[in-house]
Amino acid sequence: MIQIRFLRNRYAGKLTHLLLLLLILSTTTVNAQSTQVSGKITSNESDSAVSGATIAVKGGKAAVAADDNGNFKITAAPNAILVISAIGYATQEVPVGNQTNITVHLISGTQSLEQVVVVGYGTQKRKDVTGSIASISAATIEKVPVTTLDQAMQGRAPGVQIINNDAAPGGNVSVMIRGIGSLASGGNSPLYVVDGYPTTGGINNINPNDIASIDVLKDASATAIYGIRAANGVVIITTKKGSKGKMQVSVDALASTQTKPKEYNLLNARDWATLSNEVEEADLTGTYTGLPIWHTPDQLHNVDWQDAVYRTGLTQNYTIGIRGGSDKVQAAMSFGYYDQKGIVLASYFKRYTLNLNLDYQATSWLKSSTSVKYTYQNSNTALGSGTNGLFQLAINPPTMDSGSRLTTQIKDANGNYGFYNPINSNVKAFGNPVYSIENNQYQNETNYILATSSLEATIYDGLKIKTNVGANVSNYTGFYLQPEDNRASLQYPGTIVTPANYHQTSSKTFEWLWENTISYDKTFGSHTINFVGGISAQKNTWTGMGGGGIPPNSVTRDLSLVSNLVLDANIPGTNTGNGQNIYTLASEFARITYQFADKYMLTATIRRDGSSKFDTGHKYGTFPSAAIGWRVKNESFLKDARWISDLKIRASYGEVGNESPIGLFQYQSLYAGNYASNVNGPDAAGNPRDNLGYPFNKIYQNGIAQVQPANPTLKWETDKQTDIGLDAAFLNGALTFTADWFNRDSKDFLLRLKSPAQTGYSNITRNVGSMNNRGWEFALNYNGSAGKDFRYGAGVTLTTIKNKLTSITSGTDFVTNFGGLNLNGFQEWNEFSRSYVGKPVGEFFGYKAIGIYQSQEQIDALNAKAPGGIYRPGTVARPGDRYFADITGDGIVNDDDRGPIGNPQPKFFGGLNLDASYKGWDINIYFYGSFGNKILNYVESNLESFAKRGSEGAQNVSEAYYKNHWTPDNPSNRYARAVGNGGDNSSLNNVPSNVWIEDGSFVKLKNVSIGYTFPESWLGRFAITKTRLYISSQNLFFISKYSGLDPEIGIQGGNATQNGVDAGTYPSSRYFSFGLNVTF
Repeated sequence: MIQIRFLRNRYAGKLTHLLLLLLILSTTTVNAQSTQVSGKITSNESDSAVSGATIAVKGGKAAVAADDNGNFKITAAPNAILVISAIGYATQEVPVGNQTNITVHLISGTQSLEQVVVVGYGTQKRKDVTGSIASISAATIEKVPVTTLDQAMQGRAPGVQIINNDAAPGGNVSVMIRGIGSLASGGNSPLYVVDGYPTTGGINNINPNDIASIDVLKDASATAIYGIRAANGVVIITTKKGSKGKMQVSVDALASTQTKPKEYNLLNARDWATLSNEVEEADLTGTYTGLPIWHTPDQLHNVDWQDAVYRTGLTQNYTIGIRGGSDKVQAAMSFGYYDQKGIVLASYFKRYTLNLNLDYQATSWLKSSTSVKYTYQNSNTALGSGTNGLFQLAINPPTMDSGSRLTTQIKDANGNYGFYNPINSNVKAFGNPVYSIENNQYQNETNYILATSSLEATIYDGLKIKTNVGANVSNYTGFYLQPEDNRASLQYPGTIVTPANYHQTSSKTFEWLWENTISYDKTFGSHTINFVGGISAQKNTWTGMGGGGIPPNSVTRDLSLVSNLVLDANIPGTNTGNGQNIYTLASEFARITYQFADKYMLTATIRRDGSSKFDTGHKYGTFPSAAIGWRVKNESFLKDARWISDLKIRASYGEVGNESPIGLFQYQSLYAGNYASNVNGPDAAGNPRDNLGYPFNKIYQNGIAQVQPANPTLKWETDKQTDIGLDAAFLNGALTFTADWFNRDSKDFLLRLKSPAQTGYSNITRNVGSMNNRGWEFALNYNGSAGKDFRYGAGVTLTTIKNKLTSITSGTDFVTNFGGLNLNGFQEWNEFSRSYVGKPVGEFFGYKAIGIYQSQEQIDALNAKAPGGIYRPGTVARPGDRYFADITGDGIVNDDDRGPIGNPQPKFFGGLNLDASYKGWDINIYFYGSFGNKILNYVESNLESFAKRGSEGAQNVSEAYYKNHWTPDNPSNRYARAVGNGGDNSSLNNVPSNVWIEDGSFVKLKNVSIGYTFPESWLGRFAITKTRLYISSQNLFFISKYSGLDPEIGIQGGNATQNGVDAGTYPSSRYFSFGLNVTF
């Protein structure tokens, strides 16, 4: 022991020095082995830089972010593996080896299970997601020069059906996720979450160039965390943020022309007058007499209304973006300007956008994020938006002879406007729309601000708390000024001067949001737990006022100065008219995700919402969901299947709500007054004005009465959803496949039903029925390469949905359409669809036409067999009239012989995306199609009606009708005879029937884009890092059997019972675009 102690003491100093030397040498060796690796992160689809991508050393703590040009530098050993991730892209792992410069092409997240997706109150890798989520990355959006968000989504997300209701500048679209779940107007719209702020407003105020990713949450497992507003799916929009690195400036410029649309093939003045003379000669009622000048058709001057109002449209879209940051502060700011002059005179849509995202890392444990978005919109449609105004214009008589005594043209070189003869009953109802467009004044201005600010603190490893406040503010002002019109009175003494009219509407909305969350994310060996829970409060206050009257002059735009002021009707509980509405929502929510061994996953979510829209007994609702996932690829029996990159099976079930169809005060008793008569008809809300006055001395006096009874049992609509899905990747992730089967049961949908007469109310809103949507969704994507420079890809989405009404508890077995179709202000088709229990929602409903009566003998034979001696009671049939089938077999044709005649819902729809790039060149081709749906061609029914529908006068018709309509010399069995004004059976030949049902299937080439990106070396000396030029065309052509202008038909009034009706709205057109992207 003494000897050992001696040796230790003797050699201790030398041994210590030796150990220190070895430690220094080993450290030197490590430092010699580690090296600085630089590189660039780009998108595989467009070669554009992916700024903000995270580059981390696997298993280590070192991590950096790519700058705005996608460049990065990191220190790593040769045996290290770099993990590169970015929102919207697949995570990739790259071995360092002996490389010092690495270029990584990230694959778009829509193509990989490694994609980082945004879910409610967090993010996940797609491989860990147990719900059904479709994603669209910024790279996908950048390939196509879209100017609206719906253009970026259509056909690229399975299960999402986007229908263009109105192609006017700034026009609206319908977005439906997994079918129809509500019959209320606007009741099928999804919830939008913009940078963490939930909003049910439109998406026109978002600049697509600002978007980093779009994630569509479809099944209840994914959406349940948004509770009472999630039944129709959730669309999460994340905008671009700043990143570490030097400041980057990007400029995106786009200029487009819109060609004039396809026009209706109508008659010229000569043929129209010839038809007028034929009608006058054949008229047996003596109700139609044409003007004398019409008796000499060859002498008439022709006018073309379509040519007069259509023009070549022009669109300009510019965005300037600035991004950059340091270790502590990252910022992104953009300014956008969008200006679309539509293809119709005076139609336009302007939008200015300002977007700011600021992230600040105050300390290692505290960070803040602020987002501010400002949008200014100004739009005008003059004619046609959301209505059939353009079609009404097109069918005006094609001559103005014997109207204005100054000109026979729509507008002559001296500025005189033509008009129709104001003293002839057959034409006096027609005006000059061009005069209205050029002289009336319109304005629709809206200012939006959406702002959020959050503070997040890391309390412990994996444990975070966060508070988020936000505000959503909008201010709308609109007016319409029609100057006094004395054109007719100056030339026809005794005719009435049309007085000036001024109408103004303004509204303000202020909404605030406050959310507080706690989250925990931790891995313990093979176990991974992720939890998020929180509380949320949201309050919306809307204030509006509107009215109109006669202004003192043609320049006054002040409602306080008008005479005969009439305020807009206030419809309680809706954001229209005059008044104030306040709505609040208070919520608690939680979600926990558990994963074991990267193979087995479980997600459970719950949310409880309290809404001020409901009475005390139904104010609160709880919405739970659960999902499981199994990553089969990680099982031992598939470890060696190298051709399978990943394979996951998932299933979910959950309940979510839909409160959007329900206005405020619907559960309360409502009273109204100020009506001193019981003959005024319904008010603006559809309530009767009967018995609101009181008779004293046989004179009605103003009074007050209940117009809506209390309904304390009213509650939200509820969806119970089941989803079974498969996510797979093959060939090292080059080929991905996703499939989902879903079953969506929607119950307690709302209807405003007729009430028994003894109640004293015409309609009462109640929860009365249920419906089902069941279907399949598929998405298939492939990306490949040939050599170093050539890359190509293809993507297909396909959705099939079967919808049916399953029950109605109101004592009836069907629901009719909620609004009629009208032309010239006359509601002609009151009922054209019925939704029967067991049948699809919105199925067309009408008569079955057999053909045309060819002789009086045929008519007499049918009348002889009919009870009462008339085959179709209420009509006097003549040869040339339409012959309808007696479906019931009772010998007569009446309303009972109507039935289902076509389904407007497609059997399947989807998109095909093709893209390729070679060196600097890139091309993208995108098709969208819908198949198996029918269209009710209301336009065609009017093009076959010479008599002006529901009003005095005669209107233009199609050339096909003129050449083929029934006459004694042309016994057509398809086109009925031409009839004149009033009382001559015209409305009965053109009632809803199978005659107007057409196949609405189509395939559209929605977009073709070809671009070239210049080599960076060419422009580097100008500090330009990227320059791309491209040309593009949208709506280039379509393939369809449909005879109308466009088979892509929207939803009338936003109501599912009025789907697929062509009522002549603003037509779509071809775009030809030239664009430039420059990055400094």
